[in-house]
Amino acid sequence: MTQTPNPRVATARVDAQFIDRWSPRSFAPEPLTAAEIASLFEAARWAPSSSNLQPWLFLYETDGPDRPVFDSILKPGNRVWAAQAPLLAFLFARIRTEDGREPRTAQFDAGAAWMSLALQAHTMGMSTHAMAGIDVEAAHARLGVDTEHYAAMCAFAAGRIGPREALPPELQEREQPRDDRRPLAEIAHRGILGRR
Repeated sequence: MTQTPNPRVATARVDAQFIDRWSPRSFAPEPLTAAEIASLFEAARWAPSSSNLQPWLFLYETDGPDRPVFDSILKPGNRVWAAQAPLLAFLFARIRTEDGREPRTAQFDAGAAWMSLALQAHTMGMSTHAMAGIDVEAAHARLGVDTEHYAAMCAFAAGRIGPREALPPELQEREQPRDDRRPLAEIAHRGILGRR
């Protein structure tokens, strides 16, 4: 398997997991154990959330009878590689509670749960790749999740990194960590914007 170099360099001191974690498209076919899958979602379970509402719902499939349904919700450009991953999941944010409240931070909190899961996967020697390229209506309809209370956020693949050569040629050259991050000075400002 071709080793993928990591060109990333942090400009401030951070834990290596933030630099080393990236989103591959090639996944090895090796299945995940039930314990490994439980660890991923356990990490998500402990994510912070406003008023402790925990407004996230994960639906996943591995090699079970529902896997073709899960794969069918992906846009074709993602399906070509993500259908090979040993785990495919969809993340929904609970945008309306049973008592009619609409938590303003539901999507933000669901994102925190996703990041917890992604970092847990990394600590276990696995990788994840989130995808916005999904058929949102199909995600709700085919997975049985109502649109009144939930919003489909993304899909993600999880597993161990596979060989770059297993991807279609047009994706092989993109199969590496990206270092094109905006400079720190563009994303974090002290004080009122524009004053300094």
